[in-house]
This record gives sequence, structure tokens and C-alpha cells, in this order.
Amino acid sequence: MKTVAEALFAAEGTRARTAKVAALAAALADVAASAPAALPFAARFMSGAPAPPAWADAAGDERVLGVGGALVFEAACLVTGATPSQLGAAARRAGDLGSAVGEALAARGAEPGASPGPGLDLADAERAIRALLDKSARADKLRALVAALEPASPLEARYLVRAVLGEMRVGAREGVLEDAIAKAFGRPLAAVRGAAGLVSDIGELARLAHEDRLGEARIVLGRPVGFMLATPLETARGADLGAPHAVEDKIDGIRAQAHVSRDAVRLFARGTGSVTAAFPDVAGPLADAARAGDLASAVLDGEIVVVTPDGRPRPFSAIQPRLKKTAPDAALVRDHPVRYLAYDLLFEDGESLLALPFAERRARLVAWATRAPAPLVVHASRPLVVPPVPAEGGGDAAKRATDAALDAEYERARSHGFEGLVLKRLDATYAAGVRGFAWLKVKRALATLDVVVVGAEYGHGKRAGVLSDYTFAVRAGGELRTIGKAYTGLTDAEIATMTTRLLGLAIAPTDELYRDPSIEAARRGQRRGWIPIRPEIVLEVAFDGLQRSSRHSSGFALRFARIARIRDDKRPEDADTLDAARSLWDAQIASGHREDRVAADRTGRRRPASEGARGRAARGGDAGAPKQLRLFDDE
Repeated sequence: MKTVAEALFAAEGTRARTAKVAALAAALADVAASAPAALPFAARFMSGAPAPPAWADAAGDERVLGVGGALVFEAACLVTGATPSQLGAAARRAGDLGSAVGEALAARGAEPGASPGPGLDLADAERAIRALLDKSARADKLRALVAALEPASPLEARYLVRAVLGEMRVGAREGVLEDAIAKAFGRPLAAVRGAAGLVSDIGELARLAHEDRLGEARIVLGRPVGFMLATPLETARGADLGAPHAVEDKIDGIRAQAHVSRDAVRLFARGTGSVTAAFPDVAGPLADAARAGDLASAVLDGEIVVVTPDGRPRPFSAIQPRLKKTAPDAALVRDHPVRYLAYDLLFEDGESLLALPFAERRARLVAWATRAPAPLVVHASRPLVVPPVPAEGGGDAAKRATDAALDAEYERARSHGFEGLVLKRLDATYAAGVRGFAWLKVKRALATLDVVVVGAEYGHGKRAGVLSDYTFAVRAGGELRTIGKAYTGLTDAEIATMTTRLLGLAIAPTDELYRDPSIEAARRGQRRGWIPIRPEIVLEVAFDGLQRSSRHSSGFALRFARIARIRDDKRPEDADTLDAARSLWDAQIASGHREDRVAADRTGRRRPASEGARGRAARGGDAGAPKQLRLFDDE
């Protein structure tokens, strides 16, 4: 475990990818030489997901550690001897609990007469993780975690806590670990990455690379395949749009694979794992059809969406209630019916189709789905038609023609309630787990708003010492109403400058504005450590849409907000208004991209949503919303 912890520390201490890869590769090679049986666990641990996947579970569900921050915090206090207030303050300073635990253990070991822990063996760490998986009672999990932390060195404890919480924060993402595995065992990087998309387990990938068996990686029913990802068109420099492409409307749902066989049907969502139990209205009919012999075994790629009675996909907000239930009740299934929109076929009747061009896979999907039950629908796909350009027109004319064709397709998709477009090369193979130029997504920001910063938080990991998360607001008469948060869009240098400015604008408890009861409207619902800021800085924020929110006093939240630029040329009085945000919301309602104060009743008809937080949010925060940050005297 010492070798792994030291490698993670080295990776955390550098931004250079080559240095991270070198440190992790050396540790993997060392583990493989000294304890080869522990290699899969070591690789998983480095990724921040130490538990082995349980694809073979009878119910099709992955086991989870079931360990939250409160339990880890309690165990850390018991092991380090620190009080909750001491450890909490240390965690806030360090930016994460793992670093705070390591520091507390180091301080305890430095006390007179204290002896450092003997160190944690990799096998013991793996047993601790398995104990957390197997135990259901909180007391049992607490004992297992304490038993693992007690012998750990400060550095080992630092990363054990982070791994258990799923927050490794060393920049060792899967791409970096794949490079490290290739380097550790002298395997071609292309072979490692190709196998990675098929095994979907970094531990198994390390084992196969060590044993020189990468070529044995195969699609296995019931084990998810790496999802092929689309690149945003605006960043896909070098993409050949002159090649034949299919156009599909971009769905605002849950990306999911369906693994269909006579034995079972399993659904795997990207980034979530098994969601089979969450969508019995998809898995059940498919399983019945497969058992009846109507469907050949297959692996499909597609999206799960909630639909209207006439089958039209509803916005993502409509599926969120389904995501909150591991096993939904009959009422939830009835009120939020879903469809599985399939758009690719990766495996059929024992044959991998990954190497086939998209056009052939698409034809196979259409044929396979002819006997599929109603919850499965083949998503529409059409050719991208670009008007011919005269030879003398040149490259600029061809680009204008392509742009015009894309604009027309984009407007068509938006008018039907879709997010945008996905372009797929007809000759492209399925690159499992890869983001490339064969699939391109066309998704434009809905709009931008000029907003005022009213609060800030310190970041985590490499941003632990800077204020990188900003809460912002729009004007509503003489007040400011919060409308969202953003933490992307600025460079490291800009964040450092913003930190200095924001600390100079922090509202102290002795400040008159701090004592104003309206400041509580901005503070309410924020995490501990949120700093109120005197509203002087204006940001231009881009976003993909608005949604209703009872958390923000505007009644809205910006979806996927990112900072476009700092508007030093504007004053708070120049920020956009709540009326401007409402106009954008109304436009979304009119286009079908959002739904307002409606829900499906038992008959499938529409009915007003209930009052309460949801109803208050639907009124835009006017009724009963606390006044906030009074700045202007023009009322």
C-alpha cells in the first residue's frame, strides 16, 4: 500500500501528464512483481473506485460501498483523536477530508512517545473494501473502516479516505491510468485502450495487460461496454463533414445500454452503473420478449426518456423523479412512463458488431427491433443533405452550404423539443469508450445573462486554496435574486485574480449588509463555508437552459452554467433582470423544451402541480420569497 500511496502523492504533486503516468506505472509494475494477485485492486484504488464491479450479481445490480461522508468523518475522529470541530476545520483548510486525516495522523505520530502505524498492506486494504461492500449495518461499516485506518500511515490514510469517498483528486483519470498500464507492462497503448472499452474495469484491464492477454478482451452480455462519445462540433477541428453523415436529434434523457438475453435483461446507465431495477417498464417487456424467443441476444446503445401519451420525449426534468428511486412504485411508473430510444446495435446473437460501419449496424438494429416490444423504439436517423456546391465556389462556399444545412437541421430538432443534433459518420466503427470525431454533437448555448456575484466557495483538490465556485444573481427591481452557480469557464490565472478580488469584497459579520436579514436568502441552502460577497462583480454566464428551482430566490436555476467572461465594463445596475430570465423561460415552454406546473395524472391527462415549494418556484419566487441584497433605491 505504501508504494501505491507514494505514487498517488507524486501524481498529485504534478500537472505534467507524463510525470503522473510515470509515477503510477512504476507503482503498478512494482505491485505486479511483488503481489500480482493485488494488481486489480491497486489499479481500481488508483482510479478512486476501489470496489470491484459486480456484473455477475443475480439481480443485475452493482454493490455499493454505502459509506457516506458522515460515517468516514466519525471513523476519522475515532482514529486520529481529533474532535469534530478540529477535523472539520482541517478539512476546510485542506480542501478534502483525506488530506485532513493524513495531517491529523501525522501530528498525532509526532507527539512524544507516539509510534507511527505499521502501515497498511494492500491485501488488508482490499479486505476492508470488501467488508464495506458486504456489511449493511452502519456499526459494522464503521468498525471495518476504523480497523483499516488504524494501522495506516498518514499518506495511506489520506488516499484510503479519498478512495472510499470516491474523490481521489490526483488527476489520475482513466485515460492517465490506461497510459500507465501500457507503460508499466510495455503494451501498445492502442491495444490497452481497445481492451478498456470492452472490459469496463480498470482492474481487469491491468491484469490482462500484465499477463499479455489484452487480445482476449470481448463483449460479455451483462457487462457494460464503454460508451462511444460525441465531440462538440465547435471543438472538432479537422472533422471531415464532407464525408457522408447521418443526423439524429439529440435526446435529453439518460444514456443507457440494454443487454438482452433469454436469461436476463440488464440496463446500464453511463456513469451510474446498473439501473435495471429503476426501469422495470423497460427491462420487463424486453425480458418477456427474449424469453419467448422473439428477440436474439443483443447489446443496444440508446437513451431512456419519459414520454407524453402520444410518445413525444419530454424534457430531462421529467425523468428526474425516476432517478431518485432505485425501485419505483407503480404510481411513479404510471405518472412518468418511459421509452428506450435505441440508436445503435453493438452485439447480436454472439457476434460483436463494433467493427462494422455505422450504416451496417443501423440496418441490423432496425431488423432486430422489428419484434421488439413497445417500450423500445428505434430512434430516427436521416442523412445529412448538403446542397451541391459549384466547383468554382471553393472551400468557403462548401462550408457555407454545410453550415446552412446544419442550421436548418438544428432548428428543426429544436422545434420538436430536442436539445440539438448528433452527426454520425456512416463509415465509422463503434469506438467503445472513446470520444472522437466520428460522432459530433451540435448543441448551442440557449443564451447568456449578465449576472452579479453574491457568494463564493473554495474549490477542492488543486483548487482548494482559491475561490472557484460562484453564486450569482439577477436584478429584480431594487433587489438581487439568486439564479445559479458556476465553477467553469475561467483560467487558473483568472481564478487566482478573482480570489483576491472576492476576498476583498467578502461581507464580514460586522458589515451592515451582513446584518441585513435579506442576506439569509442567499445563504440559505448553501454549503458550510459559503462566503457572502458584496455585489460588485458582473459575469457573463452562458447556459443551456433554465429550470424551476425552489433553492434560488429567483425561482429559476441556470442549467449547465459556465462563465463566458468577466464583465469589468459593467456595474451591478447593468446586470440582466429577472424579467429577462422569465422571457427565456417562456420561450422554452413555448418550444416544448421545458414544462411548467404540470404533471401526468392516472389517465395520462395533464393537471396542475401541487402547491408548496414546487408551486412557489413556479411563480418565479415572487410570492413569499425573502427579499435579498437590497442595492438599488429606484423602487
